[in-house]
Amino acid sequence: MIKVLYIISTLKKTGPVNVIYNIIKNLDRTKYEPVILTLSKEPSGSIKSDFEKLGIKCHCLNVSGLKGYFEAGKIKKVVKEITPDIIHTHCFRSTLFTAIYLRKMNTITTIHCDYDVDFRMTYGNFIGFLIARLMDFSLINMNRRIACSEYLSQIINNKKIFKVDYINNGIDIEIFHSIENKETLKEKLKLPRNKKIFIWVGCLTERKNPLLLANVIKEFYLTLTDCYFVFCGDGPLKQELENTISNFDNVLLTGNIDNIQEYLQASDYYISTSLSEGLPLSVLEGMACGLPVILSNIEQHKILFKDNMGKCFNLQDDNELLNNLINIQKENYENLSIKSRNVVEKLFSAVNMSINYQKNYKDIYELKN
Repeated sequence: MIKVLYIISTLKKTGPVNVIYNIIKNLDRTKYEPVILTLSKEPSGSIKSDFEKLGIKCHCLNVSGLKGYFEAGKIKKVVKEITPDIIHTHCFRSTLFTAIYLRKMNTITTIHCDYDVDFRMTYGNFIGFLIARLMDFSLINMNRRIACSEYLSQIINNKKIFKVDYINNGIDIEIFHSIENKETLKEKLKLPRNKKIFIWVGCLTERKNPLLLANVIKEFYLTLTDCYFVFCGDGPLKQELENTISNFDNVLLTGNIDNIQEYLQASDYYISTSLSEGLPLSVLEGMACGLPVILSNIEQHKILFKDNMGKCFNLQDDNELLNNLINIQKENYENLSIKSRNVVEKLFSAVNMSINYQKNYKDIYELKN
């Protein structure tokens, strides 16, 4: 039995945490024993209980921010007690901790974003640059580095001295699927039944770029009266988003919710305005629910367009986004819906993702033993 220790800051519901959950849910438990170690106290929005329902032991260091970097003894002690065969990290802090204090162990990390870009967006140019260099140091000292998409691995490999492989993110297609009667679910969620529902999902941050869609709604409100827009998520741009569109009667801001699959299943189309992504799980979840998509023309979105199941738009062109919102409604909905679902089933399922990680665990274990 190979014991795999997953280390991450917290189990707050985010893309990387969803990836860990889907890896573990589909593990061959006759060969692998998963254990989780979080670095900080669980915040609101944690899905720790979901992991515990899978029978997973969850440990917590209960350190915050920079304080954790000075508690090497505590980290080593907890990991020694767990006795993992492999350590799998999923965030900057867990990867840095492991590279500094646990480098003698068998290690693998998943890179969920183009951190050179994302850290600057999150922390500013100077601090973001320094954190990105720390990330470089951490990755160099990991045994195996996995990007969450093929394109992300290409980006990193083109500018780094270390090699990064890839395993495409995958989602649970048993949870995310289309339903026969959207009208009943729309009624339950108090969504209008006489409008086309466009859903946007993500953290309200500069990188996810929700204000682009908000400004289009504001500018072209009279043209979009037959459309209804649902923004699911929270974040630092919440107030600005509310100030921009909260007075319009064709917009709903849900905040963080725990029934995102219902909102996806009740919607008609999925929109992403992101400036940068690793491999966007929320887009895949929408596609798995049979939603045609309207996506910004970043490369990470383009790789999803395997069968023309939606539209891409130029981030610098508000009119192109507007035209996509209008024109996609004129196309054969059932055809687009089937194409969206098929792409996920073939290329981005959680089962396939987990199988590929298990192959890596096996390789690392056998190589070190």
